[in-house]
Amino acid sequence: DNQSKMNAKQALNNMKMEIANELGYNYNSETNKIESNAPQGTLEGAAKNVLAGEEVGGLATRKLVEMGEEILLNENNNKN
Repeated sequence: DNQSKMNAKQALNNMKMEIANELGYNYNSETNKIESNAPQGTLEGAAKNVLAGEEVGGLATRKLVEMGEEILLNENNNKN
């Protein structure tokens, strides 16, 4: 359902924002992009934004995998 997809997207964006803040980056909610503290609109800023996005994306992926593993373990434990 469309509302569920919107809720999931919002939850993922919130997770990215939290991770970005923890790492000292900015999360631009208008563009849904991670921004480094380098001057924006410069080549250096663009390059550092890519690196920041990769770092945040990697951590978000790890957290999502951990959450999935926990759900699977709980489901498996409830069957036994």
